[in-house]
Amino acid sequence: MSSNTIQRIISAVVLVLAVITCIYFGKKPTMGFVLFFGVLAVDEIFCNFFRKNRFSLYYFISQALFIGPYVYFNFLDFTPDMHFAVVNVGIALNVLLLLYLFYLPIESKTLEDISQKMPFVAGPFLALPMIALTNTLHYDKWRLLLAVLMVVNFGMDTGAWFFGKNFGKHKLWEKVSPKKTVEGLVGGMFTSGFLGILAWMLIFEEAKLLLFGLFCLLGVLSQLGDLIQSKIKRQFKIKDSSALIPGHGGVYDRIDSLLYSAPFFAVVLKYYYVR
Repeated sequence: MSSNTIQRIISAVVLVLAVITCIYFGKKPTMGFVLFFGVLAVDEIFCNFFRKNRFSLYYFISQALFIGPYVYFNFLDFTPDMHFAVVNVGIALNVLLLLYLFYLPIESKTLEDISQKMPFVAGPFLALPMIALTNTLHYDKWRLLLAVLMVVNFGMDTGAWFFGKNFGKHKLWEKVSPKKTVEGLVGGMFTSGFLGILAWMLIFEEAKLLLFGLFCLLGVLSQLGDLIQSKIKRQFKIKDSSALIPGHGGVYDRIDSLLYSAPFFAVVLKYYYVR
């Protein structure tokens, strides 16, 4: 086993233990942990993607535009309708990101121009999906629901890796992500659907074909989030968002898929799961 693999395993174990510890101690520690990760991710986007100076005026504005809404909607205003209004804006952002992924040429300088003129967008860019993620924490069985979301994302990543490595022959989108394959996408989609419905059945003793389809869709959405980040990194000519997590890159590298699927999961909970 290579040293890099060992490093990746140790880092992953530490991260998992940190997440489990926060979840065990309750909502506020979990929200605080997500807030901390968000601050780090904003820092990565502002400094490493946009190549702007840390601790400049725009840096503090960017962090304030993340921290302010996050703290308000998670620690001050728990109104479900207000919280879900932010989720809707997060959905709108995801739609724009889809348009960016499929319609903006990879050679385009549009994103780079925006980052130079308005570097503070790093804050709200992460605030919206982060608030959508913590929307799950405002349900009575939030720990279990959060576990389902994690399982679906884990299923997509693991399934895509396994099926891509063993059966992958057709490149998914080589210009954006050279290693991803169509076989990996399909395998990951069904793995996330299977693991998601299994987790839901074990927790809530309910299994429906609709849920399986929704979890498959969430898996695909998480993969789209990864593709969007891959395209952004290629346009900014960086490999990882940072080197903060040994063997894994940066914080944004670890949470991009989760953040993209979070607003859609919030919609599933609102219209399917009863509080």
